[in-house]
Amino acid sequence: MKIGVIGTFINDQVTLANGEEYTGFGGIYYTVSTLASLLTTEDRIYPVCFLGEDIFDEVIDNLSGYKNIDFSYIRKVPQPNPRVRLIYQDNEMRDEFISNLVPLLEPEHLQVEVMMDAWLVNFISGFEMALDTYNQFCHQQRGLISIDYHTLALGMDPDGKRFYRRLKDWREWIAGADILQMNQAEAVSLMGKTDPSEAELINFGKQIINPKTTIFNITLGSKGSLLFFQQNDKINHLQIQPYPIDNVVEVTGSGDAFLSGFLVHYLQNRDPIAATHNANFVAGMQCTIKGTKQFYKLQSILKPTK
Repeated sequence: MKIGVIGTFINDQVTLANGEEYTGFGGIYYTVSTLASLLTTEDRIYPVCFLGEDIFDEVIDNLSGYKNIDFSYIRKVPQPNPRVRLIYQDNEMRDEFISNLVPLLEPEHLQVEVMMDAWLVNFISGFEMALDTYNQFCHQQRGLISIDYHTLALGMDPDGKRFYRRLKDWREWIAGADILQMNQAEAVSLMGKTDPSEAELINFGKQIINPKTTIFNITLGSKGSLLFFQQNDKINHLQIQPYPIDNVVEVTGSGDAFLSGFLVHYLQNRDPIAATHNANFVAGMQCTIKGTKQFYKLQSILKPTK
């Protein structure tokens, strides 16, 4: 199995709700390392991105412990890597600030010599590429395209603080997805309502499904997720319960782990319901680990690499 990953590595500074602080890597570091933990050494993960020179060597060195990641399409740029400051109010609410954006990926950066079974596009900064580049990329792919809408839902003020807003061309950004993921706040930002009912959220989810985008997950944090999928010309929806976790250590990266867990299982079994249960399990297990410095523990929890 070959999976391409597009997104941004992040230099994270995190303040937890209890006041504890730590630094580490984030963004697609969570995506890539979760995929690597779920797949065998015969599989390959191909991150496609820019990476700042200040953390380039350390990121590559850390991820080299996994034997199924190919670094050929990670390009070093002569600038500091994007940095994100996360300040949690509780386990699910936080303020976010970003600085040091890297250049946009251009079409030539997305041309790889490997035929992917699937792509996972995780909009970590929301500034990974221009819409024209994204559309061109989607039209050229044969494998499945899974997209985490993520920070496309966020604007940025002059101080780098992120805030929810409705992207005017959001429908174009999701049009290329076979599999789409948003969290509840991201979905609500597109609905034009501040506090939609459960019925309104379900109606929104059903409207997203079309002949191209046949699977849509809305993650609900501690409440699990809503799954929408098309089967035999019928749009179905289910609420999937979260995997029970006795002690949530931290939730940063859980959405990234969710889509990774979904995609791998779906590629192996083509069952969206089972894949969503697996996604909730993987995301739950990720919440038992604080930051990426201890992320190696996830591999033994999920599945030993052959």
